[in-house]
Amino acid sequence: MRIRSKLSALLLAAVLVPLCVLGWFDWRQATDLGLRLSADTAARLEAVAARELAHSAEMLAEGCSDALDLLETALSLMAGEAARLLEAPARHQDTPVLFGTDFDAGVVPPEKLVPLVDSDVPGSYEHLVFHTPPELPPAEALREARALQDMLPTMRTLFARHKDLMAFGYVGLSTGLHMAYPGHGGYPRDYDPRRRPWYRSAARERGITWSVMADAVTRQVMATMALAVTAPDGSLLGVAGLDIPMGALFLKSDPSRNVQGNMRTLVLSVKPGDLAGLPDPVVVASRDYAREAVDWKAPVELVRLTSPDREALAAVTHDLSQGRSGVRRLPVAGQDSLLAYAPVAGRELAVALLTPRGEVIAGALEAEALVLADVDRMAARMGWFVSAVALAVAGLALAVSRTATRPVQELARAARRLAAGDFEARAPERGRDELAELARAFNDMAPHLLERLKLKGDMALAMEVQQHLLPHRPPDIRGLDVAATSLYCDETGGDYFDFLEFAQEDAAHADIVVGDVTGHGMPAALFMASGRALLRGRAMGLPGPALLLTEVNRLLWQDTQLSGRFITLFFLRLDHKARELIWCRAGHDPAILHDPRAGTFEILMGSGIPLGVEPDWTYTEKRRPWLEPGQLLLLYTDGIHEAVNPDGAMYGRERLKAVLAANANAPASTVVNALMADLKVFKDGLPLEDDVTLVVVKATH
Repeated sequence: MRIRSKLSALLLAAVLVPLCVLGWFDWRQATDLGLRLSADTAARLEAVAARELAHSAEMLAEGCSDALDLLETALSLMAGEAARLLEAPARHQDTPVLFGTDFDAGVVPPEKLVPLVDSDVPGSYEHLVFHTPPELPPAEALREARALQDMLPTMRTLFARHKDLMAFGYVGLSTGLHMAYPGHGGYPRDYDPRRRPWYRSAARERGITWSVMADAVTRQVMATMALAVTAPDGSLLGVAGLDIPMGALFLKSDPSRNVQGNMRTLVLSVKPGDLAGLPDPVVVASRDYAREAVDWKAPVELVRLTSPDREALAAVTHDLSQGRSGVRRLPVAGQDSLLAYAPVAGRELAVALLTPRGEVIAGALEAEALVLADVDRMAARMGWFVSAVALAVAGLALAVSRTATRPVQELARAARRLAAGDFEARAPERGRDELAELARAFNDMAPHLLERLKLKGDMALAMEVQQHLLPHRPPDIRGLDVAATSLYCDETGGDYFDFLEFAQEDAAHADIVVGDVTGHGMPAALFMASGRALLRGRAMGLPGPALLLTEVNRLLWQDTQLSGRFITLFFLRLDHKARELIWCRAGHDPAILHDPRAGTFEILMGSGIPLGVEPDWTYTEKRRPWLEPGQLLLLYTDGIHEAVNPDGAMYGRERLKAVLAANANAPASTVVNALMADLKVFKDGLPLEDDVTLVVVKATH
C-alpha cells in the first residue's frame, strides 16, 4: 500500500474509530441488557420448573411405592395359591386344559381374543394357557396343569382391577411346565421357563427378585417380578412371576405421558451392589427399553444414568441413598438438563424426571432472540451513518495526503536508482522533520552499502579459495573405499580434512588428516590454512605422524601464541606395506572403528594436546592391525555429535554409531550421505552451530 493511501486511512481512522467505538459501546450495552433480562427470566422459569418437577417426582415415587406394594401382594398371592394347589389333589380331573398350541390352532373362538399389551399377539382374559418343554411326559404335564387350572379365578380377580399395571402373570414349575395368564399362543418351540433369568434368580434367592428382559411371545421389554413357590418342607416347586410393561409403574401420574418434548421418566436403582462404587445410578425401568427391538433370548443391557459432571451426579446418588429428594442441573447425553429425583419409600429405588433445560427456558430464549434482533437492526442503522461520514472524510484525506507524501516519493525514486546500481543516487533533504531525517539517513547509507558489497565479494572469494584447499577426490588405495565431506556453518570455516599422500598401486602408505580450528568463520579459515600449509610442507621430510605433529606444533605455536587459537587434529597413516594403521591424536575426537560382522565398535584413542598450545609437547603414535573386509573407520569433527535439535537435545555419539551400523554394508560415500541426511532430519530446519567434517574408510577386501 502506498504511503498516500496509508495517510488517508489514518485520517479516516481518526474520525471513524471514535464513531465505531461509540456505536459498539451502545450495541454492547443493549446486548448486555437483553442477555441480563433473558438470564433473569430463565432463572425464574427454571426455579418454577424445578419446584414442579420436584413435586411431580415425589408424587411419582409415592405412586411407584403403592404400585410395588400392590404387585408384591399380588405376586405373593399367586405364589401361595400355586403352592397350595400343587400340594392338594386336583379337584377337576375332567376340566379342559388349553396349551399354547391350542391357541395357535384356533381352538379359542376369535371373539374371545383381544390384543395383549400393545402388541399384535391375541389373548384371552377368560383362559389360562400352558406350555410344556419337549422332555416333560404328557401325563405328568396334564396332571400339573389340572392342579394349576384352579388359579384362573385368582388371576381373573387380580387382572380385572390392575390390567394396566400387569401384562402377564405366570408360574413356571421345576418340571418345566409353564402356566400363563391371560391365555395366548405364540410360544417359541424351545421355550423353557427354567432357563429364563427370572426363574433362576428367584429360585436362587428365594425372595422377590427383579429383572429386565424381552418377553418370549410379544418380544416387548418388560420388568419382571418373580417369587419362588415352595413346598411346606422348603423344597422348590417352581417360580411365580409378573411382567410389568415399562412405564406402568408410573400409571397416569407420569407427566412425561402428557408433556410434548423430551422429558423422560426413569426408575433408578441405588443399591450398593448395582452402583458398584460408581456415582452412576442404574436405570431399571424406562420406556426407552420398551422401544428396543431385541431377541427374546438376548439379555437386556441395563444402562446407567451418566453425566460428565461427576460431582453433581455423585451428589444425586448420595441424596437418594440418604432418602432425600431434590433437583439438580447437569449435562446428560450432550444436553444441559434438569434432573428431579425422589426415593421410593422402603426400597433402594428412586423415581427421576429428566428434561432438557432448553425446553424449560424456551420462553426466555425467544425473548432473548427478539432483543438481539432489535439490537442488530440498530447496529445496521449505525453502519449506514458511519459509511456516510467515511465518504466525506475520504475526500479531505486524499487532498491532505498528496502534500504530505511528496518527499516520500522522491526518496522512493532515489532508492530505485540505488537498487539498480547507481551508488551516486541521493534524496533531497528538505526541512527538519522526520522525512528529512530519513533522507539524510538514506544518503549516508549508500557509501556503506558499497563497502558491504565489496566485503561480500571478498567473502565469496575466500569461500571459493577454501573449498579449493580441500581434496577434490579421495585417494585410490588398494582394498579401501574412502569418502569425505565438509559442511560449514558460515561462508568459511575452521574444519579441515586432507589426504597428504595420494596412494598409488605401488605406494607404501597414505595419510588422512581431520582437523578442527577453534571457532568458525574467516579467522578460523585463515588459521586452518596456516596449519594445512605447515602439515603439507613438513609431511614429506619427517618419517612418522608423531614427529610430524611435534614439529608442526612447535612452528604453529610461534605464530599463534598470543592469539589463543589452536587446532585439534587426528592424523591417520594407512601403511599398506606393513598392513597396519598408525595414528596420532592431537586433542581431537577419537576415530570410531565398526565391525558389522561382530556388531562391535572400537574407539581409536591416544594422548595428545591440541596443536599450538604447548611448544615443547612431544606426540606419540598408536598402532593396530590392518582393517578386515567390511570394517568401517569414521573420522569426524565435534560439529556432528554436539549438534542440537529444536528440543535442546544433542545428536550424540550413540546416534552416530547407530547410523554407521545401519549403513555398514553400503559404500563409503553412501555412509557419509546417510550421516549428513540423518543430521538434517535431527536439526529439523535449524542451522548448524558448528562446522561438520566426516571421513569414512571402508575395507573392501
